[in-house]
Amino acid sequence: MLPALPLWNTIAEHWQAWAVFTIDALLRIGLGVRVILRRQPVPASLTWLVLLLFAPFLGAFLYLLMGENRLGGRRAKRLQALSTACEIQALALWERQAAAQTPIPEEYSGFVQLGNTVSGFVPLRGNVLEIMDDANEVLDRLAADIDRAQHHCHLLYYIWMPAGRGVTVAEALIRAALRGVECRVLVDAVGSKKFLRSPWPQRMRAAGVKVTAALPVNPLRMLFARIDLRNHRKIAVIDGHTAYCGSQNLTDETFRSRKHRKTGPWIDTTVRIVGPAVLPLQTVFLRDWSCEEVEDITRLDPYFPEVPTRGTSLVHVIPSGPGPQPDAIHQALLAMLFSAKQEIIMTTPYFVPDEATKAALLNAALRGVRVTLVVPDVLDAVIVAAASRSHYDELLEAGVRIMHHTEGLLHAKTAVIDQRLAVVTSANLDMRSFWLNFEVSLFIYDDDFAGMLRFLQTRYIDESEQIHLDEWRHRRVGRRFLDNAAQLLGPLL
Repeated sequence: MLPALPLWNTIAEHWQAWAVFTIDALLRIGLGVRVILRRQPVPASLTWLVLLLFAPFLGAFLYLLMGENRLGGRRAKRLQALSTACEIQALALWERQAAAQTPIPEEYSGFVQLGNTVSGFVPLRGNVLEIMDDANEVLDRLAADIDRAQHHCHLLYYIWMPAGRGVTVAEALIRAALRGVECRVLVDAVGSKKFLRSPWPQRMRAAGVKVTAALPVNPLRMLFARIDLRNHRKIAVIDGHTAYCGSQNLTDETFRSRKHRKTGPWIDTTVRIVGPAVLPLQTVFLRDWSCEEVEDITRLDPYFPEVPTRGTSLVHVIPSGPGPQPDAIHQALLAMLFSAKQEIIMTTPYFVPDEATKAALLNAALRGVRVTLVVPDVLDAVIVAAASRSHYDELLEAGVRIMHHTEGLLHAKTAVIDQRLAVVTSANLDMRSFWLNFEVSLFIYDDDFAGMLRFLQTRYIDESEQIHLDEWRHRRVGRRFLDNAAQLLGPLL
């Protein structure tokens, strides 16, 4: 009987090989069919198909981990229901207050209609806007506004630094909660990991501040939702009449990348708003908050007070992210780029555009629009920087002026079109911001504000070195190869 053992071992080995082959084939075919059926952007679909073809088990693992914008069934259903309920109630309040009854300039009517359709929000007139690019000033002003709060303070941020002036804001919230002000804090579970692990959340909760992590990451959630979907918004709302929005997290000038200290201080742009445009930012916060907390806020009136019109700025708040508005900001940016007639100036730290966005920039430059793109000279993400550089040749050939900012890590995400339309946003010019992250943008129809933002952008340009096409073409072959190889990962970055 013993001589039969080798035969059984051989059969077992063949059976195991057949089982592995079968599982491999089923994974390739099943996930390949799913990729095609989901109709993602073509570059993303091709990237996943190549991964599944040449690295089936690794590709399958990565696809199941981050291949689809899965929020999780409970969160997705709750977000859809809350979005509808919040928007209906909020719009009714705005109409009642006559804030939404705003005549729209004819030149912007088509763009405004698109923004209304993709976001569910309308532009609101009568705002006083203040643009700030000093990180310490922003946090000091925010803490001062919190100290003056009488009813509520709502903060939503991707990163909260548990040191420096991040502590100043936390202390202001504690003081507000102790005097009876409703304080709610929502921070991203990954971006604010250090803050959440610090003593500050517990101290704040002890004083009455409600602190919650958005989109928590854990092994169980990996089975039902994509764990790299992040809440990248930066919003603060005080008493429903004052708000902060832009690219700055709750970080001061001492904030640095742990791996790339030489990138210098992060340079951001934040807008302080007083006026009716605070109301849609309030809606965005309450919707995100209610997705994470069981607290049902059914009466919105206390959070949507009648806000007097004090200025002339017309502001359109456009949020986007997985769920009801998956590509609202992307659609609005495309419309903005195609509407330009004279000049486009854009600043962004992470530039990995999809084909539509790159085509819009090329189209603008080729039809004679002066297009300037300002990006950091040194970035804290090596692969993203390489993927960004892979697009330079086409842009430079079309006449786009590319500037490398050298005085710190330029983290401001801004745009000015024809010196009339201004954009301040939390979204980068990359596919992650367009389709994966929860973001929020301010589209501002105001010549004066656009002029101030353009003045700030001009300062960034003066602090930059221009990339010239002739010099760029003579880069080393190895560098060009690495940049173009990084571009292949663009849809996944």
